[in-house]
Amino acid sequence: MDLNPLSITSVILQIALIAWLIYVVYNRFRGTQAERVLRGLILLSPIVLVCYTLKLAIITKLIEVFSPTILVGLIVIFAPEFRRVLMQLGGNLSMDDYLHIAESKKTINESIEEIIAALESLQRNRFGALIAIEKAAVERYYINPGKTLNATLSKELLLTIFNPKTPLHDGAVTIKGFTVVAAGVILPMTENPKLDWQYGTRHRAAIGFTEVTESLCLVVSEETGELSIAEQGRLTNHISMEPVRKRIQEFYSQILKTEKKHSTAAKYLNSFFASIRPAKSSHGEDEHQEEEV
Repeated sequence: MDLNPLSITSVILQIALIAWLIYVVYNRFRGTQAERVLRGLILLSPIVLVCYTLKLAIITKLIEVFSPTILVGLIVIFAPEFRRVLMQLGGNLSMDDYLHIAESKKTINESIEEIIAALESLQRNRFGALIAIEKAAVERYYINPGKTLNATLSKELLLTIFNPKTPLHDGAVTIKGFTVVAAGVILPMTENPKLDWQYGTRHRAAIGFTEVTESLCLVVSEETGELSIAEQGRLTNHISMEPVRKRIQEFYSQILKTEKKHSTAAKYLNSFFASIRPAKSSHGEDEHQEEEV
């Protein structure tokens, strides 16, 4: 085969792309039940390539015969992980979600301070709590949507909800923008087999919810008062309040940055549709006039 600089560059780019895809897929499945299977496939891949390169007819024929069955088996094994990936892709923010977010950074800071003040009080009183700050419309992924509130976010409201004497304290509180959307929500728990058995339902729900949605979950343990934070299926324990404040600020900043991009796109779309409406209207009037004649 005649190799020229262009073909060599093409091969290098393809190898780099395949390596990047393998890394992304492995990182997505890391910590799940399918991780071991995926790791085994990655280790077997070089062996399969060597067999094809050396033209080992019997082995390559067996691989070709059994590959459809293996493919079906992989789909079954990886079904939960594929579902999570598709749920994340389908959970992107819509325009309504972005417009739900308040306009000013002042309001953001005020809301963050309300959350921080509530967390501090919950820790002092050893009240168990699970707060999920959402980035997208993901209500359809709840196991139980809880009680709809749509109330203004405040420290007092959060403390009231998580008071052990109230009926909604056992579930999670979901926040979107600066609104407490619902309380008493039952979130999907993680299926990660490597998670320490000592973690309770709140921590498992926080991890599970962030595995399938773009959300930030804050957990207060009622046994120890310890504060934990979950994001992208990973839990950070023994975290102090300042890093939590910083991460919430970053989370809201990401929402606002995306909202600005969508707002710009929305202006262009609105102007486009506004420009074609008169044309449709005038055309309709012409037809109406012709009918009258």
